[in-house]
Amino acid sequence: MQLRSEMTNGIVIIAPDSALEIDVGNSDAFKDQALQEIAGNPRVILDASPISFFDSAGMGVLLSLKKKARENGGDLFLAGLRPAIQEIFQMIGFDTVFKIFHDVPAAIQDFNEGRS
Repeated sequence: MQLRSEMTNGIVIIAPDSALEIDVGNSDAFKDQALQEIAGNPRVILDASPISFFDSAGMGVLLSLKKKARENGGDLFLAGLRPAIQEIFQMIGFDTVFKIFHDVPAAIQDFNEGRS
């Protein structure tokens, strides 16, 4: 598993480079790589379109990444969640914890318009 990252308008966008399930078996490795990619960057978008599953460990990683972005003075947005994952996030209330966007351009636009 590798993460790719790019910087756009002062926003770091991270995404797995291939299809991925984030579970107890790989959540620590994902978290470590993601924290390296977002180090010092307050505005972060996770392009979750390649991710097909999050277990509770994977959800914990998302909370850790959001916490780090907040410590840096910014936030973590989620983009491209698959419909089944988005439905679960709504059921457990993660849609009130994270700003969730249909795609990366929509998340970038929200950051750039200063609503966050």
